[in-house]
Amino acid sequence: MKTLRVSAFLAIRSVIRSNYGIAATTTLMMLLIYVSLLFLPSLIQGAINRVNAQLVNTLTSNIVITPGSKAASIDDASSYLAKIRQTAGVQQATAVYRVGTQVAYGANSGSWTVDAIDPATYGEVFTTPSNILEGRTLTSHDTGKVLLGIGVAGAGQTGVRGYKASLQSVHAGDKVNTTLTTGQVAAFTVAGIYDDQFPQSDDDAYITTGEAQQLVPASTDRATTIYVRTDSGASIDQVVQRLTPLRSGMKFLTSADLGTTVEDQVATFKLISNILKIISLLIAAITIFTITYIDLVNKRRQIGIERAIGIRSAPIILSYVIKAWSYAIAGVGTGFVLFRYAITPVVQHRPFHFPNGPVTLATTWHEMSQDLIILIIVATLAALIPSIRSVRIRILDAIWGI
Repeated sequence: MKTLRVSAFLAIRSVIRSNYGIAATTTLMMLLIYVSLLFLPSLIQGAINRVNAQLVNTLTSNIVITPGSKAASIDDASSYLAKIRQTAGVQQATAVYRVGTQVAYGANSGSWTVDAIDPATYGEVFTTPSNILEGRTLTSHDTGKVLLGIGVAGAGQTGVRGYKASLQSVHAGDKVNTTLTTGQVAAFTVAGIYDDQFPQSDDDAYITTGEAQQLVPASTDRATTIYVRTDSGASIDQVVQRLTPLRSGMKFLTSADLGTTVEDQVATFKLISNILKIISLLIAAITIFTITYIDLVNKRRQIGIERAIGIRSAPIILSYVIKAWSYAIAGVGTGFVLFRYAITPVVQHRPFHFPNGPVTLATTWHEMSQDLIILIIVATLAALIPSIRSVRIRILDAIWGI
């Protein structure tokens, strides 16, 4: 306790008598470092959250049900869907049947999946019908209409990823030819073009189940895939356990199981986040170390006198650690207020636009407290190293400035 009291006295005295310009600059540096520790990783986490949300909202839903290895499709799909929708934790479910494999327009063509959907329930599971770029989405009574993704149509959007591989110039109202799984070629009028801002889901085409039953009779009351949207907060694993007994021979996959298409992208984001954190912490360590070292050099004689009158090395070392803590806490406190009440609201209203859409900052209290603890540890180590070195000098050498 005596060591702590002496250390606190020396630290407070040093802060009060220190150069206010240097103190303000040090606090500002710690503020900027703390904000950078939060800002860039929060932005990257926001991008990761956006990717994961797009995966669920436009491609996989929460649970994907496919037939077992012995069957090519799910029969009696309507009764199976009714049971699924009555299951606790299920918000909505929709069935999809693959009816086509190729879309052509003039001299351009490509291999894209053409799925038959029920527009009413599909729009309750996925957000795709809300992301219309041109024209309109499908309705249950549409015949001879097709909904194309921007990755298929192109729609003259030369800046879209994969534009050269698309049909390039297809717009709402144009007619395209679709090769069905039966080998038949059917002509459809483009009802609309959607843009999910997610490449994996922008390469699809959709027609209504009613139209599919006319062109491919085998699709009647059958599905190649059933997508399930769960209630907010529901445990996906528990919902899967409830769905499993409804029908045997079904295969259940979650969005996490199907997220391999974006795993590399997410892993890259996390790697960048970790690298930026390390750089920020190195800057913090160098800042505290430099300021502490300069302060110790200027006060070498004072430290020698303090030791000569009986103050031991431990309180002197601890006083510089406490001083570093004061700078770090002042900078972190100011940085937290700035980040929480100024930067975050501004980015919320003016989000960054990534290839997958608008991205805001995603920061948790755990992240903020973790960065605070790490910064305190770094400040402690950066202050300890030069202060320990300074008190090892002989008292007379310190007093005479040798």
